[in-house]
Amino acid sequence: MKTSIFLILLFSIHTPGFSQNILEALTLKDELFGEYVEGEATSTDTIIDLRNGYYEAYASLGAGDKTILRQAAIFHNQDGSRTLGISITSYDFVCYNYETHFYEIPKSRDSMRMLMSEDILPDLSIRAFLKDTSVLSVLNKYLPALQKSYLGPSATIDEVLSEIYDIVYLLPQRGTDLISTLRVCDYIPTNEVNIPPDDWSIIANNFVSIELEYDKTRKKFKKR
Repeated sequence: MKTSIFLILLFSIHTPGFSQNILEALTLKDELFGEYVEGEATSTDTIIDLRNGYYEAYASLGAGDKTILRQAAIFHNQDGSRTLGISITSYDFVCYNYETHFYEIPKSRDSMRMLMSEDILPDLSIRAFLKDTSVLSVLNKYLPALQKSYLGPSATIDEVLSEIYDIVYLLPQRGTDLISTLRVCDYIPTNEVNIPPDDWSIIANNFVSIELEYDKTRKKFKKR
């Protein structure tokens, strides 16, 4: 499967001004900003949806077991330019790490510039995803132990939140709405502080997703 993807990329059209598909946009990004290299987590299959401008590489160990390692999607803008979004998941032998970058492709399709996150995404804090105060109440019980064993005496509850949660952006295969949610790293309960299953269940589940709508005129996302 990877060989066929390479061949598709190799024979993609690079003519300036050509109406790029998702593979050609990714090739342009690699040429200008460097190639994506898979790390410890490697993909087993891909979805290439040229019609909808979507690419996905994922690892699957069986039915119902799928970890998306790379997503890319094209968003069309009112002025004829396009925005390319790329989300990457990596693994450092402790937890999965997540990053999302956006690039603007001008109408000519022959160049690309990387966008700052604050220029395209709304400012979201981890607290914005919490359903209620239950997560904060649970973590406050363990804050003294976390300060003592791991984060230091001046650590705040927001520092604990940033250790446990990552904000993740899920790119759409169809449409233009972005889903923002949290992913959880269990390093603290398994290595630093013993958090019982009932409390960990609250930490791991009591949050929501936030839907972000793309404004093709302003070329940025906003909360619905």
